[in-house]
Amino acid sequence: MKSEKSGKFALNVLTVGALVLMVFRYAVAVEAVYPVERARNVFSRGLLTRLVGMFDGAAAAAENVRLKREVAELSLLRGDMKRLEAENARLRRAIGYSAHGGKEWVAAAVLSTGGGAAGHRDSIRVDRGGLAGVREGAVVAVPEGLVGKVIAVTPHTSEIMLVTDPSLKVACETEVASGRRLRGILSGGDPDLLLLKYLRNAEASSPRSKVYTSGLGGVFPRGIEVGTLLTVTSGVRGVVGEVRPGVEFSTLEDVFIRRGK
Repeated sequence: MKSEKSGKFALNVLTVGALVLMVFRYAVAVEAVYPVERARNVFSRGLLTRLVGMFDGAAAAAENVRLKREVAELSLLRGDMKRLEAENARLRRAIGYSAHGGKEWVAAAVLSTGGGAAGHRDSIRVDRGGLAGVREGAVVAVPEGLVGKVIAVTPHTSEIMLVTDPSLKVACETEVASGRRLRGILSGGDPDLLLLKYLRNAEASSPRSKVYTSGLGGVFPRGIEVGTLLTVTSGVRGVVGEVRPGVEFSTLEDVFIRRGK
């Protein structure tokens, strides 16, 4: 009996010892691989974080590029809208001016400038001609003032001599300080400055008074604005007035031609 108990005790001791040894070995094994697992964990987490950051950064960069493109596109669209608004305003003015003249005026777009077939220095060619009722000698104007007159016509085009051409003479008048009218013959020579010649006297002109066609000579009807009288001087060429034209000839896009003369 006693030897039987001793055997059981010895078996229990061996069992416990085996368990302790197993636990110890497990702990040792776990501790042994801990540095490796730790390093792997740190590396994997850091790598994952960097990868995620890289992807996030790439996504952010792509989004930034997309947004920049959208901003650029919106900017272009805004520019297009401004140009369209300006074009609409120009066309409204054109339509208003054409409507004011009724069927007496025909609108024409400028095709080219200078070097006309007739050899005149200051001329433009437009896209309306004989089929639209345009005739040689017809008066050409825009809302800002007198442009010139038609000197050559084809079925679909017309050539217009500008008032800045020295060979074109226009009978004009302007009011002076006393209320009288100062009359002379206007001729070109400079796109920015016209000359009102053959004035009868050097009476002081009203500041920035307007110059209009006088209707004398029967070529240009009376009352079309030509420009602004700046100065009147007396010299070897007689009494001459300097006139700033009302039309910006370098930017002309559309003109209006009076049917007939």
